[in-house]
Amino acid sequence: MRISIHLLALFFLSHAIQAQVAENYYQFPINPGQQNYLSGTMGELRSTHFHAGIDIKTGGKIGLPVYAVADGYISRINVATGGYGHALYLNHDNQTTSVYAHLDQFSDQLQAYVIDQQYKDQSYEIRIFPEKDQFFFKKGEVIGYSGNTGSSRGPHLHFEIRDSQQRVVDPLSYGFEEIKDNIRPILKKVAFVTLDEEARVNGAFGRFEYDVLRASGKYVLRKPIQLQGKIGLEIYHYDLLNGAYSKNGVSEIIMTLDGDTVFHQRKDTLSFSQMRDILVHMDYSRYKNGGRKFNRLFLTDGNHLDFYKVTNPGILFGSEVHLMNLYLKDRYGNSSELSASINSKPVEFSERPSFETFQVQDNFLHIRSATNDPVMIHSAYQNTPLPPYRYTEPHGGFYLWDLRKGLPDSIHTGDKKIDPEFYVTVPSQTDFEFYNHHVNLAFDRRSLFDTLYLRFSKTIDPSVNRELFKFYHADFPVRRNITITLKPEQSYGEKAGVYAIQGRKLSFHQSRLTEEGFSFRTRDLVTYTIAEDTVPPKITPVSISRSKIAMEIEDEMSGIHSYQATLNGEWLLMRFETKDDLIFSVPKKQNTPLKGEFILEVKDYADNISTFKRTIR
Repeated sequence: MRISIHLLALFFLSHAIQAQVAENYYQFPINPGQQNYLSGTMGELRSTHFHAGIDIKTGGKIGLPVYAVADGYISRINVATGGYGHALYLNHDNQTTSVYAHLDQFSDQLQAYVIDQQYKDQSYEIRIFPEKDQFFFKKGEVIGYSGNTGSSRGPHLHFEIRDSQQRVVDPLSYGFEEIKDNIRPILKKVAFVTLDEEARVNGAFGRFEYDVLRASGKYVLRKPIQLQGKIGLEIYHYDLLNGAYSKNGVSEIIMTLDGDTVFHQRKDTLSFSQMRDILVHMDYSRYKNGGRKFNRLFLTDGNHLDFYKVTNPGILFGSEVHLMNLYLKDRYGNSSELSASINSKPVEFSERPSFETFQVQDNFLHIRSATNDPVMIHSAYQNTPLPPYRYTEPHGGFYLWDLRKGLPDSIHTGDKKIDPEFYVTVPSQTDFEFYNHHVNLAFDRRSLFDTLYLRFSKTIDPSVNRELFKFYHADFPVRRNITITLKPEQSYGEKAGVYAIQGRKLSFHQSRLTEEGFSFRTRDLVTYTIAEDTVPPKITPVSISRSKIAMEIEDEMSGIHSYQATLNGEWLLMRFETKDDLIFSVPKKQNTPLKGEFILEVKDYADNISTFKRTIR
């Protein structure tokens, strides 16, 4: 497939037509008619999902009026401590739904209705589905006020438009004039990845990043590149909008090789059922080890995203010279281009992988030795000598072992013996169980994107006499939960539970005690331990008066599981702002004096309970 200037123009025109047709249907949800600024766009790469809408800045303020973007009725109301926090869903007669999240308050009518429902259910967190047309709003009417609730990291409005199938549609495709953008997308780095045993990037196997610079209106690579074998391309890029410094996503990427389109993605819609596939759309290992999210321009196993127009499983390179072009485009017609000549110049230098002894890349074990002597692989009672595929004095020899041939029990390099701690090959798309005397694992057919070469060790941390169950896969993407059962050798009390070790911190995981051990479900194959939480939550009064009760509640180990407040024996609604560890009173009727005996009970996940009592006169 070839791409031309005319085809590029058609892509831009299709977006312009969509905006023209729909521009009068929706109004902007906040500060309409004024220039607004975004801190997030639809489809940009987040840690475990694609961003599902646009994030509209509110200047660090809470309480700005939020308007219905079109006539519609409230179909759903959510109140949660995480996620979207306080959120409204407004259904429209064109079969779309607009979503308004992280609100601080709802409109007066809705707020009174929600509080009444919370008191009926005796729960702060609540999900309500009102009757059709029970709450109808005209376009431009206030439906709520902006906030910072849920998982928001700062005051803003998260706004979505969903189609009749509840897929997210990019709001910027409707041409809101409140957003200004005449800035081209920015390309920062390009990475080339070897995808088969014969593949090389400037003579080396692995993944290598290169800076780009802008010359004559185009991006070019700073170094000459020679590619051989099956190679995948990744890019680190972002888009800026006028008046804001937030690094936003790019809606469309096209890659051509010698004029043929070999990759094309365009995020017009997103399906929530596919959100987790971002872990194989981006280079998840690079993100977990370095923080930057690289967009893969090739399809990996387990990736079922449907916004690719053209894709490839990697490109096979010989010795021929190739011209590679890359086009980045945003919703407002701004575009950038990379032009790179591949294999056009001899490369006098070789790339060097940065690991010390070995690393796993896809199906290959990449080994480094101080000498260029053959490395011996011991696997399934057989010894297999490996010659180096490359030797770079004084950096040693580099070797490749295809893990599909078998998992090594040990690696011998010179006088060194290395135990890679492989246990078993776990296939994807099948139910699979693994047992040993330290741990059980149960995978279902949807757990993995791709084959897992399981590595595990059990040790004791002598400084605290703590059992460590270590999985070496913190950067391995997992689609669905895995059931893990830890089998400790030490004895534990009833307050014991499973914790992930994150640096010096412990992160609690809900588990249940079975006959075999502590069982829990997780998507993270990291280091776990068993620890006991015997300390009850801490309750600190912040403000206690007839007009308001505010309390800080904290728990350093297992975390806050639940809380309940009563006033004169009757349930009292307490709003929970988890970011501040703060709860505060919301009486059933506004301006009702808070008088009498106030009791607050807070429980952590280890069932430790703290109680606070105070008589308010």
